[in-house]
Amino acid sequence: MSAKNLAQFTRRQPSDASSQPSPRRAGEEPLTATPVLVDSDGLAVQFLRSFHLLLRSVRLYHQHHPRLIDSLKSTGHALDDALSGSTVLRFTIEHDRLAVTKQLSGSGHPLGDGRGELKTLAEVFSRASIRSLTFVPHTRLDELLQFARAVEAACRARSASSREDWMSRLREHRITGIRVNEVTESASESINFAGLLEALLGGSNSSASGDLGATAAPDQFRAALRRLWASAGRLGHVRLQAPREAARAIRDEFAGSDGFVRSVLMRGVALEPPRESESLGVYLARVADALSVDYARSEFFARRLRPAEVRMMLSQLRPEREGHQESDPSLDPLVERFWSSLPAREQTRLLASQDAWCLPVSLLRDYLEGLIAAAESRRAEASRRQARRALADFARCLDSEEEKARRAVVSSLLELKDVLERIWPCPQLADLGKSVVAALHREVSPGIANLLEQLTLTLATLALARGECGEVETILMEIDQAPPESDEERLAALTRQIVGREEWLLLVDLALANRALGPALPRLLRRDPERLLDRLRLLLTSSAGSNTLPAMARLVRAAGEPVIGALETHLLEPRRQRVATAIKLLSAAAPERLIGALPRAFPSWDWSLQDLAVTELVRQTAPALRLQAAESFLTLLRDAHLLVTPGMIDHIGIVGDSSAIPQLMEIAIGDAEQFGDVFIRIKAIEALGRMKASSAATPLRNLVRNRSGLTYAEPAGLRSAAEDALALIEDRAGSLTLRLPAKTSATSTPPFAQPRRYLRVALPEPLQVKMEGPQTRSVRVRSIALGGALLETSAEFALGESLRIEIHAGFEKIRATAVVRSISTKGCGIEFVHMKEDDREKLRRRIKKLVD
Repeated sequence: MSAKNLAQFTRRQPSDASSQPSPRRAGEEPLTATPVLVDSDGLAVQFLRSFHLLLRSVRLYHQHHPRLIDSLKSTGHALDDALSGSTVLRFTIEHDRLAVTKQLSGSGHPLGDGRGELKTLAEVFSRASIRSLTFVPHTRLDELLQFARAVEAACRARSASSREDWMSRLREHRITGIRVNEVTESASESINFAGLLEALLGGSNSSASGDLGATAAPDQFRAALRRLWASAGRLGHVRLQAPREAARAIRDEFAGSDGFVRSVLMRGVALEPPRESESLGVYLARVADALSVDYARSEFFARRLRPAEVRMMLSQLRPEREGHQESDPSLDPLVERFWSSLPAREQTRLLASQDAWCLPVSLLRDYLEGLIAAAESRRAEASRRQARRALADFARCLDSEEEKARRAVVSSLLELKDVLERIWPCPQLADLGKSVVAALHREVSPGIANLLEQLTLTLATLALARGECGEVETILMEIDQAPPESDEERLAALTRQIVGREEWLLLVDLALANRALGPALPRLLRRDPERLLDRLRLLLTSSAGSNTLPAMARLVRAAGEPVIGALETHLLEPRRQRVATAIKLLSAAAPERLIGALPRAFPSWDWSLQDLAVTELVRQTAPALRLQAAESFLTLLRDAHLLVTPGMIDHIGIVGDSSAIPQLMEIAIGDAEQFGDVFIRIKAIEALGRMKASSAATPLRNLVRNRSGLTYAEPAGLRSAAEDALALIEDRAGSLTLRLPAKTSATSTPPFAQPRRYLRVALPEPLQVKMEGPQTRSVRVRSIALGGALLETSAEFALGESLRIEIHAGFEKIRATAVVRSISTKGCGIEFVHMKEDDREKLRRRIKKLVD
């Protein structure tokens, strides 16, 4: 949290505590307005629970997260309530519980812990080497936050010395309202407790400095520990603030014990000095634990204790736990204490052995993070390789036949997720994902199988987030290759979870990037074609969607089936946006599949979807595809919308499919009732001219010459089109079409890089165009042709949008229905998809006048 943010939540320090109200949130009533019927212990417990939540928030959220800020404010309010009426609030950590006192020199008493939260918090404080905590009334919120972060850092610290140095840590963070491990006057008297106890016990310390494993039989040592545990239960009421009284109580308790028991006790006192504000019972329990660890060390170094037996031995050395299982979590701190007391070389040797799973995860984390930190600070890649090698050795214990070994390994790997993020994937851990899934196939324990599923999902998510397609594919392929006896439904659900992760969508973005498309990426994405196509549809509808269409086509082609098959299925769906996406992607990636699907889908589409499909297929440049599209258009003419039919007929004529001549002649002469619209007949006549269909010459002459009395039988526009078509068929000059360039115009836009169907004419003076519709707008025409125009406007249009326009050419008005085909910074290009015969004739005469 920044200093600015902290300033908003830091409590003001009143000059007179009795006259200033407690700090509160905006809009809250003063804390004194409603009395809180909670005793002082309840307020202390409430503060400790709030601080426990603050520790969790510090672990989970970044410094500006609202939940962290709310947790910090709640902890501050709880501390205010707990401190009310007291000069200090003091806690001592006694083994696995917390004791509280409201005065610095007063005696404390344990707090009730019905839900077990305080026990967890006491264990956290113990890991951070905190034995006592003192809070004073002027403690600020920023100090609470810094202290919570310092506790987390101390728990992760590798060396015991760094955990113990709380004085330097508080000074570094400028924390003055919180005191850690403060030595009181009464506690300082306990410095001579060991010497005083030795004198009272008669100097029975002959074994205090020897090797317990060498000087005592196992049964003899266990009997001595039972004596200590029994005495700890009886002396729980005696406080260590009075060392002489405590020493006399021990003397009386152990007066009848043999010399070995007293020697063990003195060795324990030497190993574990007493702490301030600690009861004698808690102290003796700590002494017993210290002796257990010391005995296990001696057995381990004598090679009489294997790593896998350490936990069992420590469990057996606690008589009050005889009825409990070896997996009792209360043993965890003792086991961690044992392994942390060994030299670093022993830990390294353990990690390279088949017993690597015995190392507690906290120590493994410290070991790995130390190597990673060294690699990052000194750029020593050897340290990073060593960390990866150690983790690989640890993961190999998944192959162990012992259930507890497999459980320990998979639990530790799940807890080390943040460490894995920094060193995996890599060559040294190339088989990690595969080995985890293989272990899942072999696992017979349901609990461990659940943990392995979580680990598989975690590894797959990490690989997805990093774009490591090979690792993800390895994991999924290993799941697919499950033995016949595996639970197929459960593995299929795991695959769906991996593919359904939010990180999966990152693969789509990776596939559309301007880089080579690896083979694994398309194979992964086609595992869920519907999700891939949904993502592509969203990207296509964005402002830059058209720019990514080539990359999308590349991806669809590489993915192949079932993605292309899913696109064909989408053509038949009722949802318009899905159909439009399928048309665009198929036309770009597999146009032959789109053409093949047209007979089934085309009749059910509205005019805009039909127009989109026709427009996309007309853009194809391969001769075979163009011919295939023309043949398909010919069979679908009767199902086409009035505004789409002209474009289909134009394409048939440009391709020159001779099989279409009879149907085009039928449309041209007006024998096809469905195509009686003059504009469509004109398009059919023009198509016959482009195809130079000699068999159509006679019917076309009849169209030009036929009269009904004194007037011509056909409209002027249709007769003009027939004359132009005859000129093309007979290779005569005089036609506007003959003036077209033979090759593609250099000014053609890329989407329409085909020969123009009509001559474009630049206007000496722009013509005004009026847009009809809900929003009437005026634009200008700079160039025009029989097939369309270039509009100059600042208004925004969408590709495929239909327009009703009225061109003002002098005293004449030319009306037409048009569709937007291209968009540029200067305006848009439109295609005329329908005109009445007199409007088209007006346009033809004006263009001819400009050309001549």
